[in-house]
Amino acid sequence: MKKNLKKINLNIYGNAQYQLETPRSPILDGDTYDQLPALVNITTGLPSQEYGENICPIDEAPTRILSASHANHAANTKIETEKIAAASAEGQVAVLRKLIKSSGVYALSSVALPLIALVLSPFLTHNLSPSDYGILTILTTAISLAAGFTQLGLGSAFFRAYGYDYTSEHDKRDVVAVATAMLCLVSIPTVIVVAVTSPFLAKLLLGQSSLGGFVSLAGGVVLMQNLTVPGLAWMRAENRPLFYSLLSISGLLVTLLANIVLVGVLHWGVAGAIIANGSGYACMAICTMPIIILHAGIRIRIDIVRNLLSFGLPLILNIVSYWVLQFSDRYLLSLFTSLAETARYAVVYTLGSAMSVVIVTPFMLAWPTTMFAIARRKDAVQVFALMFRWFSMFLLFAAYSLSLVGIFLLDWLFPATYHSASFIIPIVAVSIVFYGFFFVFNIGTNMKRKTWLAAVFTAIAALVNLAVNLVLIPLYGATGAAASTLIAYIVLALAAYIVNQRIYPIPFEIGRFVIALFVGVALYVGSSFLALSQGTYVAWGIHVGTLALYAGCLAILGKFPSWSQSFDRKNGYK
Repeated sequence: MKKNLKKINLNIYGNAQYQLETPRSPILDGDTYDQLPALVNITTGLPSQEYGENICPIDEAPTRILSASHANHAANTKIETEKIAAASAEGQVAVLRKLIKSSGVYALSSVALPLIALVLSPFLTHNLSPSDYGILTILTTAISLAAGFTQLGLGSAFFRAYGYDYTSEHDKRDVVAVATAMLCLVSIPTVIVVAVTSPFLAKLLLGQSSLGGFVSLAGGVVLMQNLTVPGLAWMRAENRPLFYSLLSISGLLVTLLANIVLVGVLHWGVAGAIIANGSGYACMAICTMPIIILHAGIRIRIDIVRNLLSFGLPLILNIVSYWVLQFSDRYLLSLFTSLAETARYAVVYTLGSAMSVVIVTPFMLAWPTTMFAIARRKDAVQVFALMFRWFSMFLLFAAYSLSLVGIFLLDWLFPATYHSASFIIPIVAVSIVFYGFFFVFNIGTNMKRKTWLAAVFTAIAALVNLAVNLVLIPLYGATGAAASTLIAYIVLALAAYIVNQRIYPIPFEIGRFVIALFVGVALYVGSSFLALSQGTYVAWGIHVGTLALYAGCLAILGKFPSWSQSFDRKNGYK
């Protein structure tokens, strides 16, 4: 009887190739090895005296009729399959390690930002009146909106074109050149229009047309910020996190020194702070633009323009909606309350959103490249689910700990007029947790090239935020603005989760996260209540002890197996 064998080539995610020679069986046809509960149904391929000429399963065949070669073959097959499973698990860990490593390097620049902000915010609040700091806050929000709108979504579209759609080095250089040209063609006319209409814009934003000079300076900052986009995106696409971080830190240091000189020494006030902000972006643009011109040039290529715009333009709505989510509350506070109230809210919001800068932003910088790399894996769904589990645990712990740090820094570094809004810090921190989830839940929209859905999600959340702000801010001021932000981010994450589960299902363990969230809220509220009647040192001892307890709870929750894992182990699945 001839052996009926087939060869199966298994590529273990680019690490090695195993060629297994296995008996052909109906059980194997159409199945993959990771779908088999065990190798007990592989037939021996030998006739049995007890079973006639029928081919019997290997686990039912009498041991005495198995030749050494076939026994060794079955044993080797099982060993190879175990190696495949082990390699798959190691591959998942390797991907997560790479993401953590890249995020960690990117975090160098992201950590530098809050550290410098930690110096700048108290410095500015001591050198500017609350009203002037409120003016600076409104202009900063306007700069973020204008920059996001004039960038045409090219910052995100660049990664798709450079890392996925175009593969040759020549085409990749053209992507850099075209993106640079497009940003220049949009940004320079925008600055001119802002300068011409600055009195009108100042009346609209600040209520005083005489402040048009500040608006013109803000337009210049928008130009400088846009010119940094191609170089920074290029570094990220080439996976150069160290150079990216060093350049970003250099720009931040320039901003810090310029603020000290222009605001602290020369007393230029709001104008000095705006110029200092633009100086940091100008430093980064000066360092990157010559390299882009030398190595890629600046040109227009119609096919690349279409590619970038088809991906990026739908994101403009997302950018505008994001601005509504992040910054519209400051503008509405200035309308319904005062610039001083806006300044207080801006300070505590900055402290509460420190997690966004320290954790979420580095994750966002490393995520696009890692996400597409994971998506190419056969076990992508499992890797995404595992990543969400630990990412959610880490975000909750960071929200708890950074809330305590933010309150401490507010009491220690800022004038007393800002201390009354300290309770807003943890509300903002929890909001950032849901904002971080939004990027993870949006895997399906990126995989299926449906980026317009992300814009829809953000637009819905922005409308919710705007509507709730209009109700709560006149009644509760800064507290209402913080509550509106939390509600809007929950809506954002929930909308992304529901829709993406339909187009790219991933078994995110939402129940585990909800339990961890409620445990954290209960511990925070309980420790705050216990610390009210205590002295400073005892109160902080209670907070730190509760934080350690929460860390232990999160570790236990993270390691506790899910129902699906328990079921798989019970039935012998890897």
